[in-house]
Amino acid sequence: IKAMPKINREEKDLRLFIVGDFGEDKQEYIYLIDKNGKDNITVVDGYIPDKEVEKYFAASDLVVLPYESATQSGIVQIAYGFGKPVVATNVGGLPEVVSDGKTGYIAKPQDPEDLADKIIRFFKENKAEEFAKEIESEAYRFSWDRMVEHVDSLLEGNT
Repeated sequence: IKAMPKINREEKDLRLFIVGDFGEDKQEYIYLIDKNGKDNITVVDGYIPDKEVEKYFAASDLVVLPYESATQSGIVQIAYGFGKPVVATNVGGLPEVVSDGKTGYIAKPQDPEDLADKIIRFFKENKAEEFAKEIESEAYRFSWDRMVEHVDSLLEGNT
């Protein structure tokens, strides 16, 4: 949210969709949205059922995960499943699944300037097609088919 003023100075037609449950900090986020450009921010607050998730990924060019802390996030794998690149912060296991410069970018946590720079870079350098090719191979890494292969391999080794 704090990165939006800089992003909109460089890329005027970009919109930020915030989708999901805010939790306890909702008022803090609403304040930040009001302060940082609510005209280019759309909020879809609350739990999103699985059958509705696709429309939000389909409407996006880039998935941004500006986490301040994390252990792991299944959102990256979902984004890859929809062929969407990811900008994530360098926290938890996110750098292990987002290949910086290949499937997205890794930004410094709690650094709106760096986050904005990564998002602007994606659009200015037209990285969508290049990243899509990398994402296709990465998506298989997290697929059910690959998991089944690993389980089969384990079972064959244990028999």
